[in-house]
Amino acid sequence: MQNASRNRFVLSAALALALLVSLVRPANALLDKTRFAAHLGVAYFCFHHWVLKPMQQGDFASGAPHRVSSIVKGGAALLFAVHEVRVSERIARKSNSPLLHSLDGKLVGLATSFAAVGTALKAGHFAPEDVKGL
Repeated sequence: MQNASRNRFVLSAALALALLVSLVRPANALLDKTRFAAHLGVAYFCFHHWVLKPMQQGDFASGAPHRVSSIVKGGAALLFAVHEVRVSERIARKSNSPLLHSLDGKLVGLATSFAAVGTALKAGHFAPEDVKGL
């Protein structure tokens, strides 16, 4: 019985310590690298699934079936990817991690590139060189 009460005490102390740490450390600083990687992963998924893969399969080529819908989906996916990259950039900027700070500047260029290609795709202008450049 003493073992059970000691375990409850340790568990209660750990819970109290976790609550105290969460009050001291702001919630937006928790798991910065994980949140950063998750948002970049979503951006990459959108780019890969709706832009890169259809381009490699020839869905954007002139005369391809459903070409216009593929281009519009690709443009929308790139604009969503821009949003996710910007969220990642904000996380990196507010983080205390030197690694994330070093990646912060590179993300601005990536978001700009995604936005430019996404705007062109939504307008119906497809250039394979632009997508390959990403």
